[in-house]
Amino acid sequence: MASMNERLSEFARSLPNDYRTRFDADQIAVHFQTLEDRARSGSPVAVRRFPWSQPGITGLCVVAEDRPGLLSNISRALSEFGCDVDSALAFTRPSAEGRPAEALDLFFVRYQDGPFDEAREEELAELLRKILSGNYESRLPPPSQAGSSASDTTVRFLEDESGSLTVLEVETNDRSGLLWALTRALHRESVQIVSSKIKTSGGRVQDRFVICETNGSPIRPERRLVIQVAVLTALSPHA
Repeated sequence: MASMNERLSEFARSLPNDYRTRFDADQIAVHFQTLEDRARSGSPVAVRRFPWSQPGITGLCVVAEDRPGLLSNISRALSEFGCDVDSALAFTRPSAEGRPAEALDLFFVRYQDGPFDEAREEELAELLRKILSGNYESRLPPPSQAGSSASDTTVRFLEDESGSLTVLEVETNDRSGLLWALTRALHRESVQIVSSKIKTSGGRVQDRFVICETNGSPIRPERRLVIQVAVLTALSPHA
Protein backbone atom coordinates (compact mmCIF):
# COMPACT_ATOMS: atom_id res chain seq x y z
CA MET A 1 0.00 0.00 0.00
CA ALA A 2 1.36 3.44 -0.95
CA SER A 3 2.51 5.70 1.88
CA MET A 4 0.96 9.10 2.55
CA ASN A 5 3.94 10.87 0.95
CA GLU A 6 3.70 8.67 -2.14
CA ARG A 7 -0.02 9.40 -2.50
CA LEU A 8 0.64 13.11 -2.02
CA SER A 9 3.31 13.07 -4.75
CA GLU A 10 1.00 11.14 -7.07
CA PHE A 11 -1.75 13.70 -6.42
CA ALA A 12 0.54 16.62 -7.34
CA ARG A 13 1.72 14.84 -10.52
CA SER A 14 -1.88 14.29 -11.63
CA LEU A 15 -2.33 18.05 -11.99
CA PRO A 16 -0.82 20.45 -14.56
CA ASN A 17 2.59 22.01 -14.05
CA ASP A 18 0.82 25.37 -13.65
CA TYR A 19 -0.73 24.06 -10.44
CA ARG A 20 2.56 22.80 -9.00
CA THR A 21 4.33 26.10 -9.66
CA ARG A 22 1.56 28.22 -8.12
CA PHE A 23 1.23 26.46 -4.76
CA ASP A 24 3.75 25.54 -2.08
CA ALA A 25 4.04 22.26 -0.18
CA ASP A 26 1.76 23.34 2.69
CA GLN A 27 -1.01 24.45 0.34
CA ILE A 28 -0.76 21.30 -1.79
CA ALA A 29 -0.93 19.21 1.39
CA VAL A 30 -4.27 20.83 2.33
CA HIS A 31 -5.65 20.29 -1.16
CA PHE A 32 -4.63 16.63 -0.93
CA GLN A 33 -6.21 16.32 2.51
CA THR A 34 -9.47 17.71 1.10
CA LEU A 35 -9.41 14.96 -1.50
CA GLU A 36 -8.71 12.39 1.25
CA ASP A 37 -11.59 13.78 3.33
CA ARG A 38 -14.03 13.21 0.48
CA ALA A 39 -12.75 9.71 -0.22
CA ARG A 40 -12.89 8.72 3.46
CA SER A 41 -16.37 10.12 4.09
CA GLY A 42 -17.93 9.04 0.80
CA SER A 43 -19.41 12.52 0.51
CA PRO A 44 -20.02 14.01 -2.95
CA VAL A 45 -18.04 17.10 -1.95
CA ALA A 46 -15.43 18.26 0.57
CA VAL A 47 -14.41 21.81 1.49
CA ARG A 48 -11.31 23.08 3.32
CA ARG A 49 -9.57 26.39 3.78
CA PHE A 50 -5.91 26.49 2.76
CA PRO A 51 -3.13 28.95 3.67
CA TRP A 52 -3.28 32.22 1.75
CA SER A 53 -1.44 35.39 2.75
CA GLN A 54 -3.44 38.06 0.94
CA PRO A 55 -5.31 40.21 3.51
CA GLY A 56 -9.08 39.90 3.39
CA ILE A 57 -8.96 36.85 1.10
CA THR A 58 -9.80 33.29 2.14
CA GLY A 59 -8.47 30.38 0.09
CA LEU A 60 -11.06 27.61 -0.30
CA CYS A 61 -10.45 24.18 -1.79
CA VAL A 62 -13.50 22.31 -3.11
CA VAL A 63 -13.15 18.69 -4.27
CA ALA A 64 -16.07 16.92 -5.93
CA GLU A 65 -16.89 14.32 -8.53
CA ASP A 66 -16.75 16.10 -11.87
CA ARG A 67 -20.13 16.50 -13.54
CA PRO A 68 -21.84 18.87 -15.97
CA GLY A 69 -22.62 22.20 -14.32
CA LEU A 70 -20.39 21.57 -11.28
CA LEU A 71 -18.57 24.91 -11.43
CA SER A 72 -21.90 26.68 -11.88
CA ASN A 73 -23.33 24.94 -8.82
CA ILE A 74 -20.28 25.76 -6.70
CA SER A 75 -20.43 29.39 -7.86
CA ARG A 76 -24.11 29.48 -6.92
CA ALA A 77 -23.34 28.08 -3.46
CA LEU A 78 -20.65 30.71 -2.88
CA SER A 79 -23.10 33.45 -3.89
CA GLU A 80 -25.76 32.02 -1.57
CA PHE A 81 -23.19 31.88 1.21
CA GLY A 82 -22.26 35.54 0.82
CA CYS A 83 -18.82 35.02 -0.74
CA ASP A 84 -17.51 37.29 -3.49
CA VAL A 85 -15.05 35.42 -5.73
CA ASP A 86 -11.89 37.46 -6.22
CA SER A 87 -10.20 34.79 -8.36
CA ALA A 88 -10.38 31.06 -8.95
CA LEU A 89 -8.68 28.09 -10.56
CA ALA A 90 -10.48 24.92 -11.63
CA PHE A 91 -8.76 21.66 -12.51
CA THR A 92 -9.98 18.22 -13.50
CA ARG A 93 -7.87 15.26 -12.47
CA PRO A 94 -8.23 11.65 -13.57
CA SER A 95 -9.52 9.28 -10.91
CA ALA A 96 -9.03 5.55 -10.43
CA GLU A 97 -10.00 3.36 -13.35
CA GLY A 98 -13.74 2.99 -13.64
CA ARG A 99 -14.48 6.05 -11.51
CA PRO A 100 -15.57 9.51 -12.70
CA ALA A 101 -12.96 12.23 -12.96
CA GLU A 102 -12.51 14.49 -9.96
CA ALA A 103 -12.68 18.28 -9.89
CA LEU A 104 -10.27 20.30 -7.79
CA ASP A 105 -11.57 23.88 -7.62
CA LEU A 106 -9.69 26.60 -5.76
CA PHE A 107 -11.44 29.84 -4.89
CA PHE A 108 -10.08 33.03 -3.39
CA VAL A 109 -13.04 34.76 -1.77
CA ARG A 110 -13.97 37.79 0.27
CA TYR A 111 -16.29 36.93 3.15
CA GLN A 112 -17.61 39.78 5.27
CA ASP A 113 -19.82 37.88 7.73
CA GLY A 114 -17.24 37.11 10.43
CA PRO A 115 -14.25 34.74 10.29
CA PHE A 116 -14.36 31.87 7.82
CA ASP A 117 -13.65 29.11 10.33
CA GLU A 118 -14.12 25.33 10.43
CA ALA A 119 -17.83 25.70 11.19
CA ARG A 120 -18.26 27.84 8.05
CA GLU A 121 -16.44 25.19 6.02
CA GLU A 122 -18.98 22.57 7.05
CA GLU A 123 -21.91 24.94 6.46
CA LEU A 124 -20.66 25.60 2.92
CA ALA A 125 -20.06 21.89 2.31
CA GLU A 126 -23.60 21.07 3.48
CA LEU A 127 -25.06 23.77 1.23
CA LEU A 128 -23.12 22.31 -1.70
CA ARG A 129 -24.37 18.81 -0.93
CA LYS A 130 -27.95 20.07 -1.00
CA ILE A 131 -27.48 21.95 -4.27
CA LEU A 132 -25.75 19.00 -5.95
CA SER A 133 -28.51 16.64 -4.82
CA GLY A 134 -31.13 18.89 -6.43
CA ASN A 135 -33.02 19.15 -3.14
CA TYR A 136 -32.47 22.84 -2.50
CA GLU A 137 -34.62 25.86 -3.17
CA SER A 138 -32.51 28.92 -3.83
CA ARG A 139 -32.80 31.91 -1.53
CA LEU A 140 -31.38 34.17 -4.23
CA PRO A 141 -32.84 35.31 -7.55
CA PRO A 142 -30.98 34.28 -10.73
CA PRO A 143 -27.69 36.15 -11.29
CA SER A 144 -28.26 39.85 -11.94
CA GLN A 145 -27.45 41.25 -15.36
CA ALA A 146 -26.96 44.75 -13.97
CA GLY A 147 -23.55 46.36 -14.08
CA SER A 148 -22.28 45.50 -17.56
CA SER A 149 -23.14 46.45 -21.10
CA ALA A 150 -22.18 44.95 -24.44
CA SER A 151 -19.70 47.78 -24.96
CA ASP A 152 -17.65 46.95 -21.86
CA THR A 153 -17.81 43.15 -22.19
CA THR A 154 -15.50 41.16 -24.47
CA VAL A 155 -16.08 37.48 -25.28
CA ARG A 156 -13.66 35.75 -27.63
CA PHE A 157 -12.45 32.29 -28.58
CA LEU A 158 -8.84 31.13 -28.84
CA GLU A 159 -7.40 27.79 -29.93
CA ASP A 160 -5.27 25.86 -27.48
CA GLU A 161 -1.89 24.60 -28.66
CA SER A 162 -3.17 21.14 -29.54
CA GLY A 163 -6.31 22.38 -31.28
CA SER A 164 -8.32 19.72 -29.44
CA LEU A 165 -9.77 22.12 -26.86
CA THR A 166 -11.09 25.65 -27.08
CA VAL A 167 -10.33 28.59 -24.82
CA LEU A 168 -13.07 31.10 -24.09
CA GLU A 169 -11.92 34.44 -22.73
CA VAL A 170 -14.32 36.85 -21.05
CA GLU A 171 -13.50 40.35 -19.84
CA THR A 172 -16.14 42.46 -18.13
CA ASN A 173 -16.92 44.61 -15.08
CA ASP A 174 -16.84 42.83 -11.76
CA ARG A 175 -20.01 42.37 -9.71
CA SER A 176 -21.53 39.99 -7.20
CA GLY A 177 -22.63 36.68 -8.69
CA LEU A 178 -20.65 37.16 -11.91
CA LEU A 179 -19.00 33.73 -11.91
CA TRP A 180 -22.38 32.10 -11.32
CA ALA A 181 -23.87 34.04 -14.28
CA LEU A 182 -21.01 32.98 -16.55
CA THR A 183 -20.90 29.31 -15.62
CA ARG A 184 -24.71 29.09 -15.63
CA ALA A 185 -24.78 30.35 -19.23
CA LEU A 186 -22.13 27.84 -20.31
CA HIS A 187 -23.94 24.99 -18.59
CA ARG A 188 -27.18 25.91 -20.33
CA GLU A 189 -25.35 25.67 -23.65
CA SER A 190 -24.23 22.12 -22.72
CA VAL A 191 -20.57 23.16 -22.59
CA GLN A 192 -18.11 21.21 -20.46
CA ILE A 193 -15.58 23.32 -18.51
CA VAL A 194 -12.28 21.42 -18.41
CA SER A 195 -10.36 24.05 -16.46
CA SER A 196 -10.62 27.74 -15.72
CA LYS A 197 -8.75 30.77 -14.39
CA ILE A 198 -10.62 33.72 -12.93
CA LYS A 199 -8.88 36.97 -12.04
CA THR A 200 -10.21 40.30 -10.75
CA SER A 201 -8.17 43.49 -10.96
CA GLY A 202 -9.23 47.13 -10.68
CA GLY A 203 -12.92 46.31 -10.93
CA ARG A 204 -12.44 44.28 -14.12
CA VAL A 205 -12.68 40.52 -14.40
CA GLN A 206 -10.59 38.48 -16.81
CA ASP A 207 -11.82 34.89 -17.03
CA ARG A 208 -10.42 32.08 -19.15
CA PHE A 209 -12.29 28.81 -19.58
CA VAL A 210 -10.91 25.75 -21.37
CA ILE A 211 -14.05 24.16 -22.77
CA CYS A 212 -15.28 21.35 -24.99
CA GLU A 213 -18.55 19.68 -25.90
CA THR A 214 -20.06 17.32 -23.32
CA ASN A 215 -18.78 14.34 -25.32
CA GLY A 216 -15.22 15.72 -25.16
CA SER A 217 -15.07 16.95 -28.76
CA PRO A 218 -13.86 20.48 -29.64
CA ILE A 219 -16.37 23.31 -29.91
CA ARG A 220 -17.39 23.45 -33.56
CA PRO A 221 -17.04 26.83 -35.35
CA GLU A 222 -20.79 27.08 -35.92
CA ARG A 223 -21.37 26.67 -32.16
CA ARG A 224 -19.05 29.43 -31.10
CA LEU A 225 -21.27 32.33 -32.06
CA VAL A 226 -24.18 30.73 -30.19
CA ILE A 227 -22.03 30.41 -27.06
CA GLN A 228 -20.71 33.96 -27.38
CA VAL A 229 -24.25 35.33 -27.64
CA ALA A 230 -25.36 33.25 -24.64
CA VAL A 231 -22.51 34.60 -22.50
CA LEU A 232 -23.04 38.20 -23.66
CA THR A 233 -26.75 37.94 -22.96
CA ALA A 234 -26.10 36.55 -19.47
CA LEU A 235 -23.79 39.47 -18.69
CA SER A 236 -25.42 42.28 -20.68
CA PRO A 237 -29.21 42.40 -20.84
CA HIS A 238 -29.15 44.59 -23.94
CA ALA A 239 -26.44 42.70 -25.82
